[in-house]
Amino acid sequence: MAKLTAKSTAANRIVVRQAMDKTSGIFTNSPDLITTGTSPAFDPDSFTDPDAYGWYFSQAVVTGAGNYVYVRGVNYTPTGAQTSRVYFYYVTSDQLLDPSKWQSSGFTVNGAAQNWVTLTAVSQYQYVATNPPAVWTPPKPSSSSVTYFLISWVDNSANPVPPTWPSTPFANLDALNAYVSDHQEMAVLDTVYRGAFLRQFPGQLVTTPATGAQTSPDLVVSGAAAAKDASAYTTSASYNSTTLNATVALDLRNFLYIRAINTTSGPVTARVYLYWTTASDISPPSWNATNFTYAGRTQNWVDLIAASAGEVMVSTVPLVWAAPPSVTDPPILIAYVDNSENPQPPDFSAFGYVNAKAVTSFVAGHPQLSWLTLSGQQVPTPTMTSQSPLSAGTGAGTAYAGIQLANIPVDGTVSLSVPGPDAANTIVVTGMKVPDPNAFVSWPVTYPDHFQTSAVITYTKGTTPPSNGSIVATLVPRPATAR
Repeated sequence: MAKLTAKSTAANRIVVRQAMDKTSGIFTNSPDLITTGTSPAFDPDSFTDPDAYGWYFSQAVVTGAGNYVYVRGVNYTPTGAQTSRVYFYYVTSDQLLDPSKWQSSGFTVNGAAQNWVTLTAVSQYQYVATNPPAVWTPPKPSSSSVTYFLISWVDNSANPVPPTWPSTPFANLDALNAYVSDHQEMAVLDTVYRGAFLRQFPGQLVTTPATGAQTSPDLVVSGAAAAKDASAYTTSASYNSTTLNATVALDLRNFLYIRAINTTSGPVTARVYLYWTTASDISPPSWNATNFTYAGRTQNWVDLIAASAGEVMVSTVPLVWAAPPSVTDPPILIAYVDNSENPQPPDFSAFGYVNAKAVTSFVAGHPQLSWLTLSGQQVPTPTMTSQSPLSAGTGAGTAYAGIQLANIPVDGTVSLSVPGPDAANTIVVTGMKVPDPNAFVSWPVTYPDHFQTSAVITYTKGTTPPSNGSIVATLVPRPATAR
């Protein structure tokens, strides 16, 4: 994550950001308003670590209970010393546009009823966070569809007073966004994570506090063979299943499908980065981006796209991961979601926790993260294995995808996986007998324009070892039908 850079400003103020990326035009997701659920922050010092300033930390709030609320900022006062007061308000999602419904009750600080906290800085460009935090008890809403927004106002003056809000409702969310943008003292947090949401455990809702459990049902391992129909992972039965797809074929290429639900109110595009580690090397800075490929090229991320709210997305073309050989040190997969318009791989360097409890707390405090402990499975080692990229050209259309054999003994078997854009055009063949030492075996497929995938091939010999043999994946245009 990029560090915050000092802006040219003479303002005597502490700045609480309205958005991580102001170019998005959305000002209801401040990264500097931080809720940590019913427990205080595991590591509040990380809020003001410059290397962690590009991270969101907020947990889902628990209604009817006390939730810890922190606020952080950067001091731009040229003389250095600055004390600012931050006022808190809240409102339900169905009343967000009506400022007369914004409430200041339900907040305490050190046990006393109070809806403000203090930020104190002693030097220019100092990162600061409130200490102690406020505790906020939002009432239980009237229905499960009602959620909460947290609103703040920073008064940097020597004699702070609560803000005066507009007396008439905003016409729509765009009007509210414009108002927030015009009032830099203001910041708003939608307390529900919005974007592509990967669960940390089966049954978790976006409104359910995370636990850091290593049981994500949305990191789906199909093993050494691709899934014949990746869209099956988006069905209600599959999404709501408590069964994990966590068995990995050790020392082989495995197919990994990433699943997420769209928690925004409209279309969404998100990038999901994958990492792996082992149980004995759990510190986040040591998480590996290696051994992943996408469509045959080195890449540890996939893009997910949803057209509508509530849609379950899946990476139709999976990542392929070369799993380690160990059975004594369980591998762990980690996913990080970036919902921004300009996604960047995360920087874990600020979170050098080394014990399992600390790392679990770190994952629990970040809704962008989920992870899954894998069960390693030893399978017979194939005689030959390879992966080749396959790419459709401009216009794409129909073709034959297959394999060209050369000097391959007929008493062996071939397995092939070529993920396609849908089930009808995905090739999954296991244990196929070799029809001829130099056969060309293919299947008709229809690919969209510039579609990219890869073919993963394994060959297991019979009684005859291959001598100078090869198996090559090919994509051949289908000739026009004769008339």
